[in-house]
Amino acid sequence: MINKEHYRYIREHPAFKNLPVEYFDKIAVEIQFRKVPKGQIIFFSGDKRERLFLIYKGYVRIEQYDQTDSFNYIDYVKENTMFPYGGIFEDETYHYSGVSVTDLEYFSIPVDLYEYYSKQTIEQMLFITYKLSNILRFHELRLRNSALASATERVIQAISILCIDFCQDRDDIPFALSMKELAKLGATTRETVNQVLKKLTEEHIIQYNRKKLIFLKKEYFSKYFEDV
Repeated sequence: MINKEHYRYIREHPAFKNLPVEYFDKIAVEIQFRKVPKGQIIFFSGDKRERLFLIYKGYVRIEQYDQTDSFNYIDYVKENTMFPYGGIFEDETYHYSGVSVTDLEYFSIPVDLYEYYSKQTIEQMLFITYKLSNILRFHELRLRNSALASATERVIQAISILCIDFCQDRDDIPFALSMKELAKLGATTRETVNQVLKKLTEEHIIQYNRKKLIFLKKEYFSKYFEDV
């Protein structure tokens, strides 16, 4: 169940505000509010895609691995974001797993109701189309990053994407970020990440200590912002 404050928050969220109130209310009675600690698995890759998730407070890492554990996908979802949009109206299972990287508060929304009532409203369908288009554009940037010849450039662009996504109104990444995770984001090794972080730190562009990444000169990464 959700309380009145939660109701207003969800109702005003872009993922719901285009729905007529009579449709929204039918979804709202089935929405569940959850609190989980850091490190909690929200769902696994291959689980039945029964719920969508709207983050109220905290952050989530999404990840996918192949059968050999050699190739992987990793990304992060921030506060005030609903996910996953991938597979909407079509897929029966989740493509990846989701795990909380901080203490987390979120809303769990039934997929079937959200999809059904979204289809009844042109404005809502346009919102979903625009949302999927923006997600695609962002992932095209990440794909371009993975194709760069220089491992150093891949790491810098991976850090730049984090800056774009999480540091519009702040200077630090709001969750712990290991060199291992940065290596996955940059499709390279921890050794390369260590070298890049050391260089950027010595040049006073960033600070990185105990998995905490702080941007001292966000403008340094602006050349990677052009296609976002």
